[in-house]
This record gives sequence, C-alpha cells and structure tokens, in this order.
Amino acid sequence: MQQIAAGRRPGRLGDQGPVRVEPGLALGLLWIAAVLVVDGSSHPHVAVIPAALHGTARWLVVAGATVIAVASLALRHRQPLAALFAVAAAIVASPSVLLLLGPALVALYTVAITLGWRETAIAAVSVVASFVLQRAVWGLTGDNSLPPVLIGTVASAGLGLYAGIRHQSARERTAFEQREEALEAERTVAEERVRIARELHDVVAHTLSLIIVQSEVMRTKLVDEEPRASAGAIAELGRDAMAELHRTLELLRRGHELAERAPQPALADLQQLADQSRTGGLDVEFVVEGAGRALPASLELCAYRIVQEALTNVRRHAGPAHATVRVRFGIDSLEVLVEDDGAAAAAVAQSAGHGLRGMRERAAMLGGAISAGPREQGGYRVSAILPYPEPL
Repeated sequence: MQQIAAGRRPGRLGDQGPVRVEPGLALGLLWIAAVLVVDGSSHPHVAVIPAALHGTARWLVVAGATVIAVASLALRHRQPLAALFAVAAAIVASPSVLLLLGPALVALYTVAITLGWRETAIAAVSVVASFVLQRAVWGLTGDNSLPPVLIGTVASAGLGLYAGIRHQSARERTAFEQREEALEAERTVAEERVRIARELHDVVAHTLSLIIVQSEVMRTKLVDEEPRASAGAIAELGRDAMAELHRTLELLRRGHELAERAPQPALADLQQLADQSRTGGLDVEFVVEGAGRALPASLELCAYRIVQEALTNVRRHAGPAHATVRVRFGIDSLEVLVEDDGAAAAAVAQSAGHGLRGMRERAAMLGGAISAGPREQGGYRVSAILPYPEPL
C-alpha cells in the first residue's frame, strides 16, 4: 500500500510548496511601478523627462536603467556595495527623476544591515551624489526631488544600521546559548563517566577483595614456604591492583588533587615488576642497556604499562616460559623489548587483542610504534619504540 505524506498531494505539477517572495526586490519593483503609473502627470516632480527623450527613446533609456537596477537588487546579498554602485550608475543614466529611488534605498538598507558604519556612509553619499549627478547630466533643474532623496537616505541607512545591530545581538545570543548547551552536554558526559567508573569500581573491587582475603587465608594455612610465598604474592598483587583502581577512579572524578599527585609507575619500577612476576612463577630476566637519561613521566609510564601488559599475557598464555625484558636507551628513542620462549604464541596473539590495542594507543600518543608477533624460534615478541621528546 502506498504511503502518502500528510499535507502533500501527489500527481500535481507545480505543487512545489509556498512561493517565497524576496521583500527587498518586491519593494523596489512596487516603487518603480508606482512611479511609472503617476509618470509625473499629477506630480510633475516625480518624473521630469527632457523634451528630447519623449517617445520611444525615452522608454528605451528608462527600461535599460530599470533592468540594471532590478538585476542589482536581485544580487545585492552577495555584493551589497557593488549592487548599490550599480543602482547609482543606473540612476545617473536614467532621465526619470525618482524612478529608481526605491531600489536605491533598498540597496542602501542592505549595505547598512550587512556591513558597518564606514560602508554605510560611503553608500549613503553615493546615493545622494547619484541624484545630484542625474540633475546635472539631464539638466533637471526645475524639480524638487532632493528633499525626499535626503530624507529617504537618512531613514534607510538608520533603519539598516539598527536592524544590523539587532541581528548581531541575536547571533551572539544564539552562539552563547549553543556554547552553554555544549558545556552542559560535556558536564553530562563527565557525570556519566564518573557513574560508570563508580559502578566498575564496585564490581571489580569486590572481586579483588575476595581474592586478597582468600590468598591471605591460604597463606596462613599452608605449611610449605614456596606455596606460602606464592599466596602472599597473589595478595600483594591484589592490593596493588586495588590501589590502581582507586587512583583511576579518583582521576576520573576530576577534582581531587591528591589523586592527580599520586605517584605513577616509572622505569625504576620495572625491576619490582619483574620481581613480582618471578614470585608468581614466571622466570623473568630484566636488562637495561645504554646510558640512562631523564625522561618525561608520560613516556616512562607508557613503557611501564607496555611491559606490564606483555608480562601479563606471558603469564596467562605462555605456560612455563622464560621471559626477557630489555630496555635500551637509544640515541633518539627508548626501545622496549619483551620476549618469551613459551609454546602458546598463537593463543597470545588471539587473546591479546585489547591489550595490544591499548599498548599501540599509548605508544601512538607519544609518536611511537608497537610491533608484536610470534618469533621464528618459538615464543612471542613485543617491541616498542618511543621517541624522546624534542628539546624546547
């Protein structure tokens, strides 16, 4: 069944909606029509025509000037001053005294409402000067047309400037309201982000608390030293994760200076990270090459997170393996390499999608790059190059 939109009748040619009438052009045409109707019969000062231009010549000149003026009105919104100058030229070329006063005032109003005081003054002087030149060119000395020209010019320029100020105020008010709406939207997004972070904190914190408690209980019940140490390491990792979760939540709340000043992991903490991995059962070798140098905290944090994520993937998927963490201070970049000789490289590649994406995003923010994949001799490799920042 065909659906017909409400308010529209199909199948009728020309049913294109309401016709829009351009007010300025309409006013100019109405003025020209009114002047042509009176044609000076009852008001001689309206259309004084030299005797030499009676008949066909007169109407040809008047028609040509009128076409120029009307065409200029139609294009006045694109080039207001150029359109007004064209109307002024048509006034000088026309022998009819006030025939084109209406189009001239419409063009002047457009200049005033669109441009500034200086352009409006130039346009007003041009309108008055065009009628003075018309009198001189055509010898129109017996009419009394200058007073209405002056009054109309002042009124048109004043109304245009007033309307321009009103429109500018409306635009500024609209822009202000749009900025307010954007700020409100940003505030709503921030509040929603904090709410989600709080809910995530509640869920993850509960699970971490259970892990810590159960690890501590297990440690107290075990007799052998090695299992007791492993249980203690699990509890310590849980506490570190809990502290990291609290710090992340505080940062998301954006208002707690203590959270912003909380120490972030750095390259110096990589040795502790390797020790924790060894305690958890992963054989990790940590090597630093090159002369150390002061680096931005953001770069050190990025390197730490890359190593942390890579070792996490090794613990999860590589099984009994030996991992090597190599940090090299190069000439223009910091190079980070994490390799293992585990037998589950394919599983690491498939399951490390989000972690690898996060590492690449961190490196990209600093202008660096990440490469990851299986090694030819077995195992998996994660390599990162983090360029040093340019000196200021």
